[in-house]
Amino acid sequence: MLDCCNGLLLCRWCDASAQGDEFRYVVCNPATEKWVVLPSSGKATSEVATARLGFDPALSSHFHVFELVEEQDSIFPWDPDIAGVAVYSSETGGWVYKEKRWNEQIRSIDHCSAFVFLDGYLHFQANARRLSSHLAVVDTEGETWMSFSVPGGLVDGFIQRSQGRLHYANFQRGGDSVIRLVVYVLNDYQSRKWILKHSIEASHIFRGMDAYLLGRFGWAAMDFGWIAIHPECNTIFFTAGCYTTFMCYNMDLRQVKVISNLEDGQPPYLPYVPLYAELQSLHAL
Repeated sequence: MLDCCNGLLLCRWCDASAQGDEFRYVVCNPATEKWVVLPSSGKATSEVATARLGFDPALSSHFHVFELVEEQDSIFPWDPDIAGVAVYSSETGGWVYKEKRWNEQIRSIDHCSAFVFLDGYLHFQANARRLSSHLAVVDTEGETWMSFSVPGGLVDGFIQRSQGRLHYANFQRGGDSVIRLVVYVLNDYQSRKWILKHSIEASHIFRGMDAYLLGRFGWAAMDFGWIAIHPECNTIFFTAGCYTTFMCYNMDLRQVKVISNLEDGQPPYLPYVPLYAELQSLHAL
């Protein structure tokens, strides 16, 4: 499984008779048990940095699959730039490839970072060569490309769609040296301004969990991992502690709750909400 978006899953399927590293993409709806195999994009496996799914039933019954395509750099061969994007549309049944239109040289993203499909745009973490971590954006046509900064950078932060808006969460150390969990909401794409939605001292969230390490080395010493922000509520899901404790934090109540222990769990974790609608774009072959 590669991605999950509004009830649909994007998977990579390798046939037993496939040669080398050949594979096909499969988009499926577990709730209705309907699925479709996508045609090949024509891009070699080595060219594809990552693949992600874009689907919003409020906008359309059709889905899109994005392949971020890399290009080798003679100066930084171990750290290639993103050259463009190949986009599959279930409406047309085909792929289109568009070269990048960012002003900066955008480096390959962290494959484990969050990707968010919102308002017809794919948002993801990207690093510009001479700039701090940025939020990169591309639309389903490969025509609109944007890149802008976020408060504190995206190296340890997290983006997610919640309540129809783009949210960004991170831990930041203030001028008083206190580490706080902060949550921002993107105001609009034109101003590219983030509005602070919530702030709380990290010690309140991790009370009783290696407080010494938190105070000395910061929240990263907690083996902390973002999972999701609830799509409709002000609740953040995450893992923390050396035993991978699955927890949530309610911003409205300012309360932390332990959900379960994920002894055998391995990231990434894909947030899933069932979709029971029948889609013309999905059918078994």
